[in-house]
Amino acid sequence: MPAKPATRGDATRNELKRAARRLFAERGIAAVGMRDILDAAGQRNAAAVHYYFGGKDELLSELVVDGARAIDRSRRALLDAAEAKEGGPTLDDIVRAMVLPNIDIQGETGESETYLRFIGNLQAERRALFEDAAGTESLAYARCLDQVRRLLAHLPLAVVNQRLLFAGLSSQAILAAREAALDGADERAHPYWTRPGALDAIILAIEGILIGPSPAA
Repeated sequence: MPAKPATRGDATRNELKRAARRLFAERGIAAVGMRDILDAAGQRNAAAVHYYFGGKDELLSELVVDGARAIDRSRRALLDAAEAKEGGPTLDDIVRAMVLPNIDIQGETGESETYLRFIGNLQAERRALFEDAAGTESLAYARCLDQVRRLLAHLPLAVVNQRLLFAGLSSQAILAAREAALDGADERAHPYWTRPGALDAIILAIEGILIGPSPAA
């Protein structure tokens, strides 16, 4: 069945979402009000956000789902391909599935420009809302964690879980810094973040956290 043509309402909704996510990414969650979003989106109708989303919390939830769903879809494809390999996936395959879907988020409202910084601010200010909204949209990430635990089964589980936490936090901080740099760069080109080998260096750094020397007994 062919996709329905976009309507003016769809365009307005997307403009509000893109403007809101940028404001949340740059200013934080609590500091942004409905009027700020309307002004940034160039909307004169004071009820537009309420009309399209119901309220601020509903808008936040939808922004989370938009990006999480796109990331999960890309991550699931990478995992499926890695798990179908003869001998199964390597740690490098899994780390790439964890990291790469955050690099170019395939959304309709410019998610790749601001999504990671938005998520970082939301987790810091409204963690419960983030976790509730992400819900089943992060199942592929859970698969990644299970694969890492399997591949590092020679280490104590508590050590592996600690390293997964550190790897996740480090990856999020690195990729958010990359996102911010590219967002402010001409044509999304940057002397460091887009040079050859930069993404591989990120992958290797995250792998290093996971497979570093075991602590002394």
